[in-house]
Amino acid sequence: MPFSLYLLCACGAAAQVVLALRLHMGRPWAAVAACVAAMALAARGMGSASRAMAAMARVVLAAGTCGICACLACAQVEVAEGTARALERSAVSSCELEVCADASLGTRGYRARAHVRRGGARLGDVWVRSEERYDMGTRIRAVGRFSRGTGEWRLMSERQGVCGTVNVVHALKVTPASGPRAWVNERRLVALAAMEPERSAARAILAGSVCGSKDAMARAGIDKVFAACGVAHLVAVSGGHIAIVGALVERLLGGTRLGPVPRSLVLLATTGLFVLFCGAPVSAVRSWLMCLVAFGSRLAGRRGHSLSAVCAVALGMVMVDPAVTGQVGFVLSVASVVGLCLLSPYFGYVLRQVVARPRLPARVPRPVRCAVDRGVDFVRDSLSACLVAQFATAAITCSMFSQLSLVAPLANLALALPFTVMVGAGMTVACLAGTPLAAVPLVPCDVAGTAVSWLLGWMSRLPYASVAVSCDMVVAGMITVGVTAAILVWWPTVRRGPVLAVTGSLAAVSLCLLLRWRFFSPARVCVLDVGQGDAILVQQGAYAVLVDAGPDQAAAAELARLHVMHIDAVVVTHMHDDHFGGVGAVLGEVPCDAVFVARGVRGNIPEEFGEELERRGKEDVREVGVGDELEVGDFRLCVVWPEEPVDGSENADSIELALTYDDGSRTMSGLLTGDAEKDETAGALSAGRVGDVDFLKVGHHGSKVSVTPDEARELAPEVSVASAGAHNRYGHPSPECRRVLERAGSRFLCTMDVGTVTLEPGERGVRVFTERSP
Repeated sequence: MPFSLYLLCACGAAAQVVLALRLHMGRPWAAVAACVAAMALAARGMGSASRAMAAMARVVLAAGTCGICACLACAQVEVAEGTARALERSAVSSCELEVCADASLGTRGYRARAHVRRGGARLGDVWVRSEERYDMGTRIRAVGRFSRGTGEWRLMSERQGVCGTVNVVHALKVTPASGPRAWVNERRLVALAAMEPERSAARAILAGSVCGSKDAMARAGIDKVFAACGVAHLVAVSGGHIAIVGALVERLLGGTRLGPVPRSLVLLATTGLFVLFCGAPVSAVRSWLMCLVAFGSRLAGRRGHSLSAVCAVALGMVMVDPAVTGQVGFVLSVASVVGLCLLSPYFGYVLRQVVARPRLPARVPRPVRCAVDRGVDFVRDSLSACLVAQFATAAITCSMFSQLSLVAPLANLALALPFTVMVGAGMTVACLAGTPLAAVPLVPCDVAGTAVSWLLGWMSRLPYASVAVSCDMVVAGMITVGVTAAILVWWPTVRRGPVLAVTGSLAAVSLCLLLRWRFFSPARVCVLDVGQGDAILVQQGAYAVLVDAGPDQAAAAELARLHVMHIDAVVVTHMHDDHFGGVGAVLGEVPCDAVFVARGVRGNIPEEFGEELERRGKEDVREVGVGDELEVGDFRLCVVWPEEPVDGSENADSIELALTYDDGSRTMSGLLTGDAEKDETAGALSAGRVGDVDFLKVGHHGSKVSVTPDEARELAPEVSVASAGAHNRYGHPSPECRRVLERAGSRFLCTMDVGTVTLEPGERGVRVFTERSP
């Protein structure tokens, strides 16, 4: 095991500890010193089996390297803090924003990372969000609003060295990139014009795979299909793409008389241009630097060692920019390569024991036998690599994206050949772009891309192609490291029979759990903790309805944590972003049959929401009005407000749902109010559509006008639950609302204090469970 691996882990941990603590936590330099001491002790333990001098050298090297990394991370935090203060105290237009990474298309326009410059000096980095797409190297002076963000988004940004987001309102001056970057951008645009990514799914995949442009994939929703099938890495330019490009260049150089060194230099130059052409993502930069290290090893006459190379390259990148440890692409790339280096031999051994070569009859010709044997070996090697990569990155993907693809090994295996053909032909298109010959290689691109699109579409529709999973990254990472260490130390021998028995048992247990989560869930109402927004899950057995979906991906993550694998419908109470903003994420993670809105709203759906529904194949939005009912097992959800058609733009337009449950032995009743307040609830009460309830989902996040004392006494809820985000600028829930409900005898809970609140029917009233202690 190379010492550089331990050093990489130690430096990455030190950088993330400092970035997570941040300067305002008290004494950052004391935290840095503590990190250095801890890493030094770890290094001493790792070197204790060696000679005294070697052990001491390792201690000094580890302590010094981790100390430098931690100090650099601390300095990075100081720079980010200074940049944030500068943007908060002065106008955004006083600074120049230089785009330094490819823009990605989201629900609110394009988002790209940019350097903030003032007077020629670089201050720090921000996200730039705008309706226009800006290429790398573009410099912008703009009128805009700066925000540091809140919650998980702010934490994630700070761990990447980004101090906040600039929302561009109006661009005053846009200066395109110059020099080599301008030439690369121009060639890229020409190549994209030749590929026509909006023309078909195959062309969209081609543009993402070869040019690193995923806009067309995002608009068509293809990126979600790739994620569901566990093959998103195929359009995240990395080592696989560089290997394909390198193989093509090797083939072209095969007929030349170039020696090994000139040939390697040509390969490095070509693959380096390809990395720049794709926008220089960190995974591709890491792969190219590994090629450079391998070339240097050959020149020095040393044996190549992939694990040492990836650790050395990753460690160098961390020392240059400690915040790279917070970028998901970098961490996934390094984790997968390290996993492949460590575990591929063992996984390959297990598959060779389990999947034996077929015994063909003696009369079968020898060439056929050889071909079959090579095919079986290819399948085993490919499957081994897929399983190792998925195992090595599972802790990160499950915690970050709350999704685990069960068809990923099959999908990676099936796409190996068509995807290689598509990337190879696509590179030819990029080279010939702007000439009449560019149309020739597009033919195999279309054939291979259509095959890729069809295969992924079919696999994503398989039952349980991907399942919602939520886990703690630290715990899952420790389990991954522990299992890896056990395999490497123990290296257990395997026999086909026991392995098949264990695999069958695990499959049976997994199937039982899946069936339980999908068809036998308990009767419950969950007010999900989604920050400053609303999302309420009503579920029993195989049936589930989600009332609102929060402002972002938080609702999808909560559904994953609760093992919700299917919802029959999403009811959007009204057209405010904190209620419909997360619908796209939910529909992308969990199969859903229908979307409901209030009567009159279908013709007034916001454009971005309509585009999201169209991308998810849910254009047929249904309307409901007073008296309409939704059945969710033994639950009944009856619409009690609004009385007339509405456009959904106001809080008063919110759908209010009276909830009842009765299975013969247990009962429960409640009122779900959306953002409706006292006047709307008074209308439902006076009409006799709702009365005494067991629980109340407090209207408008617990605003001071959400409920009156008379309404609170008439509803008489045992429990009242408000959904609000910590430190929200509205002061929700208000002390007045809390006081009114508590004086009416209700127990008041808020998601920002206790997390997700689960209510279950009981024989003697509603049972309440909270994610955290009040």
